[in-house]
Amino acid sequence: MLNWQFITRFGETSLLLPGAMLITAWLFHTRAIASAWRWFLSFGVAAAMVLVSKLAFMGWGIGSAALDFTGFSGHSMMAASVLPALLYLLVPNAWQRLAFGAGCMGMLLALLVGFSRLELDAHSSSEVLSGLILGFGVSLPFILSSSRPVRSAPVVAASLVLVLLLAVPVTGVAAPTHHWLEVLATRLAGRDKPFQRGQWSSWALQSGHEQVLTHLAPVPLMR
Repeated sequence: MLNWQFITRFGETSLLLPGAMLITAWLFHTRAIASAWRWFLSFGVAAAMVLVSKLAFMGWGIGSAALDFTGFSGHSMMAASVLPALLYLLVPNAWQRLAFGAGCMGMLLALLVGFSRLELDAHSSSEVLSGLILGFGVSLPFILSSSRPVRSAPVVAASLVLVLLLAVPVTGVAAPTHHWLEVLATRLAGRDKPFQRGQWSSWALQSGHEQVLTHLAPVPLMR
């Protein structure tokens, strides 16, 4: 039986944000400027969409009750965007087919991360699926259309990535991003507490014309 708590760690911001920065730095270092900017901007837009969707719900209750959507799954987006691109770049240029194979392995790992969020009851299906689509929208165009840098990432960088991939899931090092987002959202919205799953504002996105009241009975903490 798979250890979903272990697998979900591969989507942690504390692991993958440094990975995204490594991709950007290496592309600029090898003078693959166009690819570097495409990666940097597409990843930045995806990360911003996740951030805005979470703040919108936590601060103002904007989401979809019909879809049980309170924001894109950050773990799913991070895993789907960074892991395929990172593993793809670590393979030497002479082994192009192996590089694509490594990218596919990154995709499979990202799918497992997304599934782990469902198994751990951390997100709804709509949040995981949308997060994966958002992330793959960053990594797949990068792998399929970007020119590879003249050199693959050096052994030192590859070693760093492997250490992170192995150490972070084992040690459980995780950035308290959810708590920080809650604090930021409540301050921006002028609320005492953030909205929780099941609470929807009177102008939350609904499938029909139905709307719900802003003040509902307390519900369990947001997953």
